[in-house]
Amino acid sequence: MTTITNHNHFEWCTVFAGAVIAIATMLVLSQFGSVIGLSSDGLLASKVDLAQWAVIATGIWLLWVQLISAVLGGYITGRMRTKSLDATPHESELRDGIYGLATWATSTIVIFAVVGLGIAFSILIDSMNGELAVPTEMTDVEQNTTVIFAFILGATSLVSAVASWWASTVGGNHRDKGTDFSKIVSFK
Repeated sequence: MTTITNHNHFEWCTVFAGAVIAIATMLVLSQFGSVIGLSSDGLLASKVDLAQWAVIATGIWLLWVQLISAVLGGYITGRMRTKSLDATPHESELRDGIYGLATWATSTIVIFAVVGLGIAFSILIDSMNGELAVPTEMTDVEQNTTVIFAFILGATSLVSAVASWWASTVGGNHRDKGTDFSKIVSFK
């Protein structure tokens, strides 16, 4: 006799797998963007006029990178999560969405932690070498660019959270229905 057990624990391994895939995708796409000049550090370091295409192109590129990464990580998480046998379809969709949101949050926290540690390490090294620059007053254009860029990063992060939720529900739906992609993706 086969016993079906219900699990009520949170599957962190699927969240971490989705987060790692999301971060790796973001890194690879960011490398592509940096090669053609679409990086945030180049935008903030230069004295650009807000009307220039670089601000818009970089914002669109950041949105694209975050969306693709969040969708891929969320889908993997939803697809890999164990099916809830006791849940209604709505409850299963809700759980899948929460897993997608957890994947987005985990990858976002890891990225911010790594960037924060990198900045702290850079400041420490500069201060040890006596090269610590004292911040100067920013011009109006630099202040506006920084504020707009920070808003763009926050907005794209929020949009990518929603995208990860959605993709995880799609992945869970494919898991529940047993969607077969072997005709499209197969290495046999």
